[in-house]
Amino acid sequence: MSGRVLGAELGEVNLPSGPALLVLGPVLLAVLGLVIYSLVDLVRAPQVKYLPKLAWGLIIVIGSAPLGAIAYLLFGRGHAATPERPGPPAPVPAPVPGPTSALARVAVEPALRDPILIETAALTKDYGGTGLFDVGLAIPRGCVYGLVGPNGSGKTTLLSILAGTRHADRGTVRIALPRTAIAVCPDVPEFDGWLTATEAVNLARTMIGMPPHGDDLAAALHTAGLADVADRPVGGFSRGMTQRLGLACALVGDPQLLILDEPTSALDPAGRADMLDLIASMRGRRTVVLSTHILADVQRVADEVGVLRAGRLLYQGPTRTLIDTHLQPRWQIRIAGDTTALRAELGRQPWVTAVQPVGPDALRVEAVSIEAGERGIPVALAAGRERLISCEPVAADLEAAFLALTTTAKEVISGVHS
Repeated sequence: MSGRVLGAELGEVNLPSGPALLVLGPVLLAVLGLVIYSLVDLVRAPQVKYLPKLAWGLIIVIGSAPLGAIAYLLFGRGHAATPERPGPPAPVPAPVPGPTSALARVAVEPALRDPILIETAALTKDYGGTGLFDVGLAIPRGCVYGLVGPNGSGKTTLLSILAGTRHADRGTVRIALPRTAIAVCPDVPEFDGWLTATEAVNLARTMIGMPPHGDDLAAALHTAGLADVADRPVGGFSRGMTQRLGLACALVGDPQLLILDEPTSALDPAGRADMLDLIASMRGRRTVVLSTHILADVQRVADEVGVLRAGRLLYQGPTRTLIDTHLQPRWQIRIAGDTTALRAELGRQPWVTAVQPVGPDALRVEAVSIEAGERGIPVALAAGRERLISCEPVAADLEAAFLALTTTAKEVISGVHS
């Protein structure tokens, strides 16, 4: 009897057969296929997340099938979808806000060949006496447009409205581009510190729905000057390096409109020069709108300039016209020898407004315009057969420009009231 009982017990643990095997067979094949697919994907993946490839391989093979494979597919794939963890506010194409008011909306149009890319009318954002008031912009396609003004003049607010991240109280904005062709780089972009520079740029690319293409990540990092630190976590980056990374995230989508808020504010002199050279190189290929409080930066790279003060647009037009009209052009000339004869010669010129000695061998010359000075100074030097050591323009500062603009505005207003 014990033998029969033992046989019965053994019969209860036999492997399933017949109909049961037909049911379990596809399940086992699916599990095996999932494990094989995960291993193949792991081998072919250029990079994985959180753990080394070897560790993920052991998890897939040794882990309880198919839990190890599922864990890898959900968390380890380097080219997987963006994690649920909130992404950094990296530069991404500006969203187009829904029309919250008939008076304040951003109209983003198809990429027409309109010579005016961005146009605003009576744009106002009132924060209770500060903000923007009746701003009308006209930014040509393909130019570098510099928006200058002191801190608190409304530059960031204006750029945010153009980007669609803030709403105006009233007025209109027209941008002749699809929203996917716009990228924004804030003053100080922020990134999760555990991301590498490459991962941060890849995340920005993923957020705009741009498929991987060649070496676009490496190219964006190289352009921003971060190729040597591409695999370093961004938590250890300086403020200037973080600003460069923000630019790389903006460039990876190859935007037609690039909006930059104070792009040189955190850079050292060498980095600032590199950034300005990069911005200048984009002229004609894309439209760049940058804000800054450093007039010298705008004078170096911008074709058009808009001057904001206390939320109002005091001037808009060619950079050269701004300097000729509102700033007194001046140069410092240094010669070998006494300056008396040269000072007398310059004093007789109709285009010279002032000549002042600044040392035994140097003069400061003011002219009615930049063109007059650039043409007249060499002629005066040649007439006196002077031995020139140097002739340098004296940098005009933003404060002087604002004082001139403000004085002009006050005179106009006084004339109207009188």
